[in-house]
Amino acid sequence: MSEFTIGHLIQRKHSDLLQDVNPLFIGHLNDEWTLFFMKDTGIYKRIPESIYDISNTIPVLHFDNAEDHGWSYEIVFKGKSQAKFDYNYEMEDMALYQLALDRYPEEDPVELLYTNPDFEGVRQQLLDELHNSDIYQEQINNLFKECNVEQFSLFEVSAEQIQQLKTIMTPEHEDQLEFMHDLVDQFKEILNLQQMSWINPERLEDDDLELELE
Repeated sequence: MSEFTIGHLIQRKHSDLLQDVNPLFIGHLNDEWTLFFMKDTGIYKRIPESIYDISNTIPVLHFDNAEDHGWSYEIVFKGKSQAKFDYNYEMEDMALYQLALDRYPEEDPVELLYTNPDFEGVRQQLLDELHNSDIYQEQINNLFKECNVEQFSLFEVSAEQIQQLKTIMTPEHEDQLEFMHDLVDQFKEILNLQQMSWINPERLEDDDLELELE
């Protein structure tokens, strides 16, 4: 089973403010961050309306990581999205599949790309073409257009951490990663969110959910 993590985070010093909004769950991730769920927090990426209401008082970081599919974050403050990033790991495969359909309309794209040894080398040829495509490069660039990492200063993240985020949250950095999953690990390490793993509303009763409870 692959990881699925989702939750809302605020600075720990603001934890007491959550009591007024009747959260489903509050737990301290570490000395810096408090994790919480609302009654309308679900196993999906959509940010619940309650989070926008809470953000009128304090900034909220919404984070999710579906290990096999991708990860995302969004910073909400004053009822509005201030920064967001959504990395779909399947983006390349979907674009490659469409390119195979366009280039070889009479062939089965699954056989062409993955299963038929008669097409050996075609997948790499199409992959090279995809990576050199202006349209695909624009898709990659668009991933980072609204990441606005400077907005993490709302959580009193240091200037050094902001600079580290600026270094990794770029298409150039993403392109040189050995494994695409490395980016989320680097992101979590910079922000001291390593404990944000295997956490979601359905696991609140699990004995191995190691959080300091309110």
